[in-house]
Amino acid sequence: MIKGTKTKRKIFKLKPNETIDYKQVDILLSFLTEHGKIKSRRSTNLTLKQQRQLSKSIKRARFLHLLPFVTCVEN
Repeated sequence: MIKGTKTKRKIFKLKPNETIDYKQVDILLSFLTEHGKIKSRRSTNLTLKQQRQLSKSIKRARFLHLLPFVTCVEN
C-alpha cells in the first residue's frame, strides 16, 4: 500500500432510529468479517447505540444457532 492512501470503507446504510433485530441474519452477516468477528464501529460507521444493539443481536443469533460462532478455520 502506498503511504498516505486510505482504504475504501463500505458504508452500511442504517438510519439512526432503525433497530437491528437478531432474526435479520442477512443484515447481521454484513457486519461480520470472513472469520466471524464483529466489525468495529470505525469501519461500519454506526452510532454507539447501534453498535451496542448490533453486537447484542449478533451474540443472541449465535446463541440461537442462526449464525455460526466461527465461519472459517484454517490450520
